[in-house]
Amino acid sequence: MNQAVGGLRPTVRAQWAQLIVLSGVHFLVDMFGNVLPAILPVICRDFRVTLAVGGGLVLASVPLASNGVQILTGHLRPDKTKPLFLYLGVALSASICLIALAPQSLAGIALIIGLGVISGAGVAVTHPEGLRAIHALDRIAPALSTAIFMTAGFLGFASGGAISAALVASYGLKGLYPLIPTLAVAIVAMLLARVRLAVEHAEANPDSRSISSSDHILPFWKVLCLGLPAAVSTTVILQLTPTYLHERGFTLAFGGVSAAMFGWGSTVGPFIWTAIAHRKGDLASCVWAFLLSSPFIVLYLIFSQHAAAAWLLFGVGFSAMSAYILTIALARQSRGANLGRRMALIVGGTWGIATIAFMLLAPVADRVGTGLVLKLTPAGYVLSGLWAFYVLRQHPQAARVRPPVETGGLPGEEPSTAL
Repeated sequence: MNQAVGGLRPTVRAQWAQLIVLSGVHFLVDMFGNVLPAILPVICRDFRVTLAVGGGLVLASVPLASNGVQILTGHLRPDKTKPLFLYLGVALSASICLIALAPQSLAGIALIIGLGVISGAGVAVTHPEGLRAIHALDRIAPALSTAIFMTAGFLGFASGGAISAALVASYGLKGLYPLIPTLAVAIVAMLLARVRLAVEHAEANPDSRSISSSDHILPFWKVLCLGLPAAVSTTVILQLTPTYLHERGFTLAFGGVSAAMFGWGSTVGPFIWTAIAHRKGDLASCVWAFLLSSPFIVLYLIFSQHAAAAWLLFGVGFSAMSAYILTIALARQSRGANLGRRMALIVGGTWGIATIAFMLLAPVADRVGTGLVLKLTPAGYVLSGLWAFYVLRQHPQAARVRPPVETGGLPGEEPSTAL
């Protein structure tokens, strides 16, 4: 990796400053990525569409565009160090806040879809380069930097639901306008922090012929499969919970807060699970984190008529998204495609497939009820946990040994393995 900027390798303090900036950018971009689901009841009401149509409208725009574009763009600019797509992404992602301009007609629905696609494309191009920028922070342990960066995104995604629901409930769709200027702050912060991207050389990701006998490095396709079933369950929970609660008589704002509880759990859990993984291994920790997500969602569905049950969604996010962050750490060290493509697939590919799965489930929810579809979600976490256990049995050394942090420093420097 090329870590030097202007011939000098950034200090530990400078890399932590860059990590904070990148995490803030991830927070903002993902915040805009979760505006539509939280206000879906308002969209369905104002534009007189069913849940199936509204859900398809939401998912055909931001999430599907975001994940699809990530896969298409993840391999681009592999030798570039300047984060052009980060600047472009944060500039585009706020376009979803302009949906108040849409007339309540068929043309208005088309405009919402168009704004969603633009916003989703902005979210998309940000993630692969954001993860490459995190990979460049060679003085910080990969699992720790990944946890902080991804946690900021989860917090932004969850908070975006709560913030947008509160603003729309109080001021209508025009209440989203004040969120737009925050992206100018993000761009200036990246310029001041001199954020740069990692460049992975050929030897950083050796081909399968040279390491086929090694049990320490996982094939990327196995890592990719770890999170797929759980991602479907998480997508269903985040997309349907606000509508499910609205149908049960709760306010729009409470639905947004409930979805936010999931994300807030995702901000706490990764640091605890990362500490566990440092001793037990990322893969072994994935098994338990995925499996422990299931009882939390089961209990939530049993007690969802009580407002306090929202804390159980905190527990789901605490375990489920921690497991997902560990899969990203595994993907960073896995063998297969280049770094940008691996990061695009582990984020965009995983959630893109989950989005398509939800689009197929939305008409089912419209016909049989959101509650029944939500009852299917524990199975996804169990399936991910069982697949992680299967991979664990196939690659016991990869499960127990955490790869050292490669500093990629100047000649003569020793690699750092400290957290």
